[in-house]
Amino acid sequence: MADKKEIIGFIDVASGKVRVMIMSVDKNGKFALEGKGEAESAGYKGGKVFDFSAFSLSVNKALEVAEKQVGKNVSDVIVSLSDFKYKSYFVSSSLEFSFERKITLRDIQQCSSKIPLQNINLEKETLVHIIPMEFVVDDGKVVDNPLDNFAKKILIHYHIITIDSKMYSDLISVLKSLNLNIKKVVANAYASALSTLIDDDKKVGSLLLDIGKSTMSMAIFIDDKFVYNYSLPLGGDAITNSLSKQINVRFSEAERLKQKYGAGAPLPLDFSDYINLFMIGENGENDSHEVLKSDFLTVSNNITKGIFSILKKCLEDKKVLNYVNRIVITGGGSKLLGIKDIVSEVFNCPVRLAKPIKQDEFAENFNDADYATLVGLFLFYKLKDVNDYTNLPSGDEDKSLFTRFMKFWMETFG
Repeated sequence: MADKKEIIGFIDVASGKVRVMIMSVDKNGKFALEGKGEAESAGYKGGKVFDFSAFSLSVNKALEVAEKQVGKNVSDVIVSLSDFKYKSYFVSSSLEFSFERKITLRDIQQCSSKIPLQNINLEKETLVHIIPMEFVVDDGKVVDNPLDNFAKKILIHYHIITIDSKMYSDLISVLKSLNLNIKKVVANAYASALSTLIDDDKKVGSLLLDIGKSTMSMAIFIDDKFVYNYSLPLGGDAITNSLSKQINVRFSEAERLKQKYGAGAPLPLDFSDYINLFMIGENGENDSHEVLKSDFLTVSNNITKGIFSILKKCLEDKKVLNYVNRIVITGGGSKLLGIKDIVSEVFNCPVRLAKPIKQDEFAENFNDADYATLVGLFLFYKLKDVNDYTNLPSGDEDKSLFTRFMKFWMETFG
């Protein structure tokens, strides 16, 4: 009799495409890729479901492609929602004891039950992540492992991430209509960070920038901690749309030019080089024109710089840019020619382009920036399942409780 394997699906929902991956995990915790599929994301853009039927068909099409390879339907899924307006909050909760004693897991649970949420409008925002960032005992002693420390007080600082409740509800309704059991929703920038950032990135203070079709999603890591999440409704389409307006071509033609020549490419050394483009003529028809390549690239460079300057100003206003010492770019927008140099110039810091770090479970065809979020969803699930801890202990004798507690915390709140 064959060993029973758990089947879990991962769905990356974005304005450009819906991507699905199905994995199996055996009783020994070994994962295997069983199937994958993708479809154009109709009926969904910028975090909004504007055509429920069309979007449902898109998700179902991607699912069917993957499920056909598996030979069975998937039920449990981990989902990433791109294009949402995420918000970060920072709150603290504390617990004091009548005398100095050893901190237990129950103490930490009690502390977490007192997290103040009064500054979050829970009617309009839905909690996605509650992540403990720092544990402080007594008068300022920061510890990685609060369990078994003797103290009279424990203070925990949290990073809370929310998204718009209406957008979230609409999307979840579509997924549930397809008989999917959503086990967890993960912020897409968080997932992308898990698959692309190396340990040094997380340590030195890095901004993970996932550039999608409609949105730029961001995650900031400092001292190995995920400290800030942000999104801006300016993605690859914003560059294309500005190109379309400034050089008087259709959107489709602007997209073709962007993909072929880049949106932030360096100017050519040969200023006599011409390119052919189709401008909108007097009768609304396409008229072929030759323009200097240097002129086109000057326009595209200025557009791209302008968009990233908006991002820089937003991060400055949020008071988080001073903590960023490196920028890591992934997602489909990272493939645009010259984007690395443009971002480096605007932010005046080192920039690198990133693909998902190779995983033993995947073949080379997942080594593409388009799959950063999807691979990150798998890692989110895999990391919390390494020490699966579904039942809380009754005592505090186990010296590895903190590791297990963190796994439990991510399972429950992460």
